[in-house]
Amino acid sequence: DPADFFYGQRKLAIDIRDIYGLLIDGMEGAAGAVRSGGDGGAAIEGNLPTQEPVALFSGVVRVGADGAANVSFDMPAFNGAVRVMVAAWSKNKVGSAEANVIVRDPVVAVGTLPRFLALGDRSELHVDLDNVEGEAGDYRIDLDIHGPVTVPADALSKTIQLAAHQRASINVPLTAVGVGTATIDLDLVGPKLEAKQHFALGVESGAPELYRRTIRMIAGGASQTISNDLLADFVPGSGAVSVAVSPFGALDAPAVLQALDRYPYGCSEQLVSRAMPLLYYNRLASIENLGLDPDVDRRIKETIERLMARQDSNGAFGLWQAGGEDDMWLDAFVTDFLTRARERGFEAPRQGFDQALERLRNEVANAADPGAEAGQPLAYALYVLARNGRPVIGDLRYLADTKLDAFKTPLAKAQIAAALAMLGDRTRAGKVFTTSLQALRDERDDGYSRPDYGSRLRDGAGALALLAEANLKSGEIADDAILQVSLVVEQARAERVYTSTQENNWMVLAAEALADRAPAHQFIVDGQTTTGSVYRKWKGFGLDAKPSTIVNSSQSPAQIVITTSGVPIVPEPAASSGYDVERAFYKLDGTKFDASRVTQSDRFVVVLKVTEAEAKYARLLVVDRLPAGLEIDNPNLVEGGDVEAFSWLKKDADPAHTEYRDDRFVAAIDRNGDQSAFFNLAYVVRAVAPGKYVYPPATAEDMYRPERFGRTAFGTIEVVAK
Repeated sequence: DPADFFYGQRKLAIDIRDIYGLLIDGMEGAAGAVRSGGDGGAAIEGNLPTQEPVALFSGVVRVGADGAANVSFDMPAFNGAVRVMVAAWSKNKVGSAEANVIVRDPVVAVGTLPRFLALGDRSELHVDLDNVEGEAGDYRIDLDIHGPVTVPADALSKTIQLAAHQRASINVPLTAVGVGTATIDLDLVGPKLEAKQHFALGVESGAPELYRRTIRMIAGGASQTISNDLLADFVPGSGAVSVAVSPFGALDAPAVLQALDRYPYGCSEQLVSRAMPLLYYNRLASIENLGLDPDVDRRIKETIERLMARQDSNGAFGLWQAGGEDDMWLDAFVTDFLTRARERGFEAPRQGFDQALERLRNEVANAADPGAEAGQPLAYALYVLARNGRPVIGDLRYLADTKLDAFKTPLAKAQIAAALAMLGDRTRAGKVFTTSLQALRDERDDGYSRPDYGSRLRDGAGALALLAEANLKSGEIADDAILQVSLVVEQARAERVYTSTQENNWMVLAAEALADRAPAHQFIVDGQTTTGSVYRKWKGFGLDAKPSTIVNSSQSPAQIVITTSGVPIVPEPAASSGYDVERAFYKLDGTKFDASRVTQSDRFVVVLKVTEAEAKYARLLVVDRLPAGLEIDNPNLVEGGDVEAFSWLKKDADPAHTEYRDDRFVAAIDRNGDQSAFFNLAYVVRAVAPGKYVYPPATAEDMYRPERFGRTAFGTIEVVAK
């Protein structure tokens, strides 16, 4: 609306003035600023629509001498109303107009599909025909289907007789037989008519992926063959194989990068852990060999934008959205990523970045002596400030000489050491690194989460990365220090079946920092000679055509780590490893019922009960995957708490974050030892698409101790047509 933009009433500006600045030392204080705006992140996420929305733009078009401009668009297969909007201007005038235009075929064919399907689901494509102004006669519907969906042969082509202005409909059965995206092309042929429609339908696994890790030795002159036999018990097309051959077997970069790349959630820690390794992928192997998204720069830029949207006016970063957090370790972690990104040429808003550094500097200046947990964020803040050239050498020397024992974790000590090395005090840095190594040997996990997101494996991988980056010389630290740390990392990695995003991030950083330190092994990979570490990855059907062979052409043995992942053919049973998860169904009046068979348009409540033997500190993520025939109905009803119809619901958990996606419900819960050992979550669903569907399990997982989890069994649900 250019008229309103140029001629509309302007809002008055806002300015804030106070005398608080008189309390600040003018030599140290920095100018403040009021920050407003920022996107808190969408609460609803989902799959791509089955038909793409129509949004077309002409660009600037010059008006002819007669005062008219002609614009044409190549419309896709679309039936409905489009809004045409135009803005025009000359040297001294502006104007705009808009109008709705009906776009349709003489006989309108409208297809309705579920938003997605899961492997094994049986549903239908519902096609409505409306002979608006076509001739009476026979109309044939032909379907051309590609991808992991099948239909009966006799349903691929059907003929319907339509009279003038008559309506009719057909249902085409669909069965999901694989994982991927199915495409459906519909051709409608009749008297003087040929119309087309195109649909896309995503087919999901309906289950979490399963990871297996194997370590083998390849003797000098021996070989290892990688074939699709490794994926025999995974659903075809869902599997992946990654291989790492290096002296540091715990740092199997391809598998770790894959786990990070496929992690579907996005708190600030997880965003950074997924994006930070991408800053270094070119030091590990080519993007093709690692099988990552080739548009890495775009992903890094988008991560920076999302993180800056979660920054509060005081420079702190929220875990899920701006405000409400007081987590200096998280602030340091995000600022560390922004620092490394800027070092590699990516831009972060200067004002926000300076606010983040000033936040850390103020925290350091006002920090009391480091205690049991205060030392970890303090050490990280000092490391980030040192990496940005801030004058913290006095603080570092004082803490290293008099308070080092107060920093309880090996990573905190290593960060103090790395900061000293960056600021030139390499002798003192070597001594602190040696202390960190001893603390790493003595460290033992208690099986529960820590406020600094850490574990022995994370601390070891982080210390290894920082030690390698410091590049200390002989005499400054023991010559075999890196080997000693890597042995501890190997041991800690061998003890873990599941790893967190934090652990995975630091393992990739360690692999990158050690990329130039690998012994000069020579390998022949599918006929091509390579020197140093070998990283490879195959996805889907990548090994079907030809197996891959890796030959150790050196005399000394080498270690190879093979990681397979995919959707298991045989569904995983219910499990309880620290948490028990129960899922129950209730009518809107609070009556419990069996939801194995429901009617289209029915609304009911899904209640999740999570129980642990004893409440412990955890950042817990509860995920309930939906069957394809259901969708979440107005998430604000339960969250609002003012709907009398749901007064029977007992709300005894206050999630830090919730997501209502097309295919799942997600809730992040901050747990501590003072809470009840169980809690309930609830949300409302509606039955929308007739069919028989797999009901995936509901899961609860400590994000930073993923071996502590619980899972319900798979189920089934049938939605009956109304």
